[in-house]
Amino acid sequence: MKKLLLLLSTIFLSCSQIPTGELSGVLDDNSTEVQMTKELMEKYGEGKFREIADMISDDSGEYYFNNVKVDKEGWLSAAEGHHDLFENIKNDSEEINLTSAKYNNGTTWSMAWFQWTGKGKYTGEDVKIIVHHGFRFENEKIVSAYHFFDPSLIDREVKAAEGVNKNSQRVLGLAELKVNKGFSSTDVEEFLKRFSKFVRETEPGTYDFGYFISPDGKKVNLVEKYFTSSDFVHHLNNFEKSDYSKEFMTLFTLNKVIIAGDASDELKAKAKAYGAELRPQIGGWIN
Repeated sequence: MKKLLLLLSTIFLSCSQIPTGELSGVLDDNSTEVQMTKELMEKYGEGKFREIADMISDDSGEYYFNNVKVDKEGWLSAAEGHHDLFENIKNDSEEINLTSAKYNNGTTWSMAWFQWTGKGKYTGEDVKIIVHHGFRFENEKIVSAYHFFDPSLIDREVKAAEGVNKNSQRVLGLAELKVNKGFSSTDVEEFLKRFSKFVRETEPGTYDFGYFISPDGKKVNLVEKYFTSSDFVHHLNNFEKSDYSKEFMTLFTLNKVIIAGDASDELKAKAKAYGAELRPQIGGWIN
């Protein structure tokens, strides 16, 4: 009997011991950090996120939405911006899974998994997004925040709002090119492989870059998209300083160039050299 009790005692102690690894620790779904996170999520859903601003550290800038880093004001503004785009925002259309962990490395995090829902004010669409976020706490202040979710449906609503309000910063470059005599579709394709690689590697603000050839191989249309006018200006400067500009003008003749969107004065000045027609946005949206 004594041997049995000793065996049971040993098993109990071994099962109750906390693992010693740095990322091992204790979970608690009723901690102070969990209660603070619940309040934060409630205020966010009510459109009163600034009321919990004191929970967020002023000194840290480790606040992320996927891979986008923001400061405290950026986080507060983003939360408010969601209510400009959506109505009936809820974090708890289905059950919220929320707990906290005190790790052996000395850090304390709250962690939540939930379904975010809302109705787009511009598209009218019902939106549902799976979200996970983790907040690291020190002295009852959030010093780090990581939000993970698919942003495509929010981006869609942003573009719809920009279309209605005509305030998109994105700019398009459209052109019709004539393929000069002596050059084939194969020559065009070979050049564009090299040129596209150059643009991709040196122009982070160029997010669409497409060239389309006619069946007879004599005409090419280009569609280029830039996040801002500054990105478009960077592209033109980049192009003009490179050897690709000489190859481009040898291969093509510009028949028509259009710059569409909210062009800055600097971009308008650059456009004159290409005989570009300027067309501001009047409706729709820009992807």
